[in-house]
Amino acid sequence: MRFRTRVGTVGRPAASVTVSMILVALGLSACSSPSDPRATVSQYLTAWSHEDYRAMAALVTHPPKTFTSVNRQVARALHIAQATYHLQSLTSSGRSEVATITSHLELTAFGPLVVRTRLQLTNTSGRWLVHWSPTSILPQLAAGDTVVANVKWPTRADILGANGAPLTTESPTVSVGLEGSRITNPAAVAPALEQAGVTPAQVAAALAAAQAHPTWFIPVITLSQAAYDMVKPIIYPIPGTVFEMHSARTPVTPGLSAHVVGSLGAITAQQLQALGAPYQVGDSVGQTGIEQAYEQQLAGRPGGDVEILSSAGTYVSTVATFTGRPGTPVQTTIDPNIQRAAESALTGVTEPAAIVAVQASTGAVLGSVSVPSTDAFDIALAGSFPPGSTFKVITASDLIEHGLTPESPATCPPSVTVGGATFHNFEGESFSPLNMEQAFAMSCNAAFIGLSSTLPYESFPATAAQFGIGATFHMGLAAFNGKVPTPTSDVTRAATSIGQAQVVVSPLDLAIAAAALDSGTLHLPRLVSGAPDDSAPAQPLNATVVSDLQAMMAAVVDSPIGTAAGAGLPSGTHGKTGTAEFGSGTPPKTDAWFIGYRGDLAFAVLVVGGGVGGTVAAPIAAKFLAAAPAVP
Repeated sequence: MRFRTRVGTVGRPAASVTVSMILVALGLSACSSPSDPRATVSQYLTAWSHEDYRAMAALVTHPPKTFTSVNRQVARALHIAQATYHLQSLTSSGRSEVATITSHLELTAFGPLVVRTRLQLTNTSGRWLVHWSPTSILPQLAAGDTVVANVKWPTRADILGANGAPLTTESPTVSVGLEGSRITNPAAVAPALEQAGVTPAQVAAALAAAQAHPTWFIPVITLSQAAYDMVKPIIYPIPGTVFEMHSARTPVTPGLSAHVVGSLGAITAQQLQALGAPYQVGDSVGQTGIEQAYEQQLAGRPGGDVEILSSAGTYVSTVATFTGRPGTPVQTTIDPNIQRAAESALTGVTEPAAIVAVQASTGAVLGSVSVPSTDAFDIALAGSFPPGSTFKVITASDLIEHGLTPESPATCPPSVTVGGATFHNFEGESFSPLNMEQAFAMSCNAAFIGLSSTLPYESFPATAAQFGIGATFHMGLAAFNGKVPTPTSDVTRAATSIGQAQVVVSPLDLAIAAAALDSGTLHLPRLVSGAPDDSAPAQPLNATVVSDLQAMMAAVVDSPIGTAAGAGLPSGTHGKTGTAEFGSGTPPKTDAWFIGYRGDLAFAVLVVGGGVGGTVAAPIAAKFLAAAPAVP
């Protein structure tokens, strides 16, 4: 057990090494006579290019016992990804020859390194052999020395929010790992690490890796300093546990850490293969969110140096120094204050839930939170859920485009039967006579099914597209863009009109739809500056549709019969509730929705399996709006 600060990946093999050899100059040929020194050089360099140290040693006069270990240590310390060897000259001096070699090495962490060395050859009983010394590898290397590569990544570039506000801060963390050569009691390792939050499967994988590579640092879990201090008495005394201290960055809110900004962690084998050079085993990379999606932009490229140390571990010389390239910041639209308001509004919610907040006039995503934060799946951006009655904003838009007005008469019986399928109002309410605005305010399913009975099937996905539902989003992070299939029967048309059938959306989809009704113009969502949707043209909506729906959404909140009338929403809020059925239970479970806007701030609230939109999601929206600052 020990602490160590890793400044490189010295002594660890690269994940993969591809070595080729090109011999250029002096007509060198592998077919030369064995008595020709050129043939010896050819064979030696060929073996070297394949790291075939046994074949190399066979071409060396009196190879020392350390021949293989010295060559292997240098190759592994440098993490050579590709090596090309050139014979520059061969100088004769009686029974000796001196071959000047130029080695073009591609180092995983640093890139190209050119080394010039000499091979001295002697003629022994008619056979030319290499008179080897460590200087044959590096001119500064002496017997007993070792090579280290000190890899120094630049400070990771910032992820910024609205107006350049930082979305991350620096805080101390401890990476807990294993070193197989120090483990004396494997049975004691598992229970100790499990108390630190490591799963049995993770412990088993780490132990297997530590056994396969006993001198490696095998990362297991990264803990905040506070979390480490709590479990230190348990894990620190266990032989084989090793610890690395880091200054790690942490997003400014837990919700950002879980999803949008994301987190950092030890690179996996799969990530190592995907990212390639300059990444190496033990590096820290983005695991989720923007940290992962913009890994290479944020990380930059490492610098550092290659040094030679004596057998006592003291500095001898520097072989080469490399200048790193700093990363560049990622600018986002997230407003930390609105993000905090959204996260605060979901405090205490036990079901999976999400809030997305958007600036209506631009489509900029100002806040996005998905709970529980321990779930890697981002409900807010990537979830797909039936929208229920929130979809009535789309259906109402379609009806208005086909000639109806908020004053158009409607009927609201407790249920309606279409094509043999019976649809009920939620909780069986009925009201008659009424108009479309009143049916919208009280969210009468039967009324909207009746009103939409003459709408063309194809108009549903077409109208939804006017609000961005079904569009392909390119905002810098993956997001679900909604799906509104064309109805194929009167039954599916009826179900589609009330946001059921196969209609699915994300909270982001409905926040963008609400923003379009607020501003009168569809703006595709914007999150990361420079993403393609930043330059997507805005699409104006039908002005009559916008005006009529704004009045109808106000009635949902302000009218005595409005489904959000008792939710405590602040003055000026426009919205629409939704209670969306899912599953095969009797009665089926329901998701609770509330979407809307106030001022230039549009939003969507979802509580998965939460129940009734007006009594569950709308009060959460009220908490959010009360805490959120005004959007300029």
